[in-house]
Amino acid sequence: MPAKITVLGIGNPIMEDDGIGLELLRQLEKQWMLEPDQVDRRSDEKPFHLPSQAADPTARPEWGVDANDIPPIDAPALDVQFIDGGTCGMELLPIVQDAQYLLLLDAVTGPGAPGSVVVREGDQVPRLLKAKLSPHQVGLLDLLAAARLLHNEPEHVAVVGIVAKSTELNVGLTEAAKASVAEAVQVARELMQTWLQD
Repeated sequence: MPAKITVLGIGNPIMEDDGIGLELLRQLEKQWMLEPDQVDRRSDEKPFHLPSQAADPTARPEWGVDANDIPPIDAPALDVQFIDGGTCGMELLPIVQDAQYLLLLDAVTGPGAPGSVVVREGDQVPRLLKAKLSPHQVGLLDLLAAARLLHNEPEHVAVVGIVAKSTELNVGLTEAAKASVAEAVQVARELMQTWLQD
């Protein structure tokens, strides 16, 4: 079964703030997996291992397994998938089609000054995605339109982004973008938690 929420980061990390979406994806995934109710807790449980025959080499192994020895899998950790979309194009269409809740992380052109955090949901998304930030950036609006034409689109779509200051050929975000990463990640986390409660 596909994950309930698909988080798709878009951007080019060698074009300054065009890499905002990928940085947000990296930070959000790292923080999300540290959430107490989202982490697969297997590492905290007693390790599972096969019965040892070291004490008596002639003894037959007992293959019965105590239910307490089986580490639990925390279901919410399986409800979210994080995908690095890079600068891909229509090859992302199956991912968009399979998503129930789709969260797009990207650099945006506005509204607001460089470094502003922007959130748009539902019908607000197409207006936000009309302007491409760089010639290498995937046409997210085209992807959403294609999914709709094929009658297989996400139930809910949102964009969390940061207004870019520069997309020149250079590795690393501008200071304006870096200063807003933590805020944008927090906004994205809160939105995801709301979706999971639906």
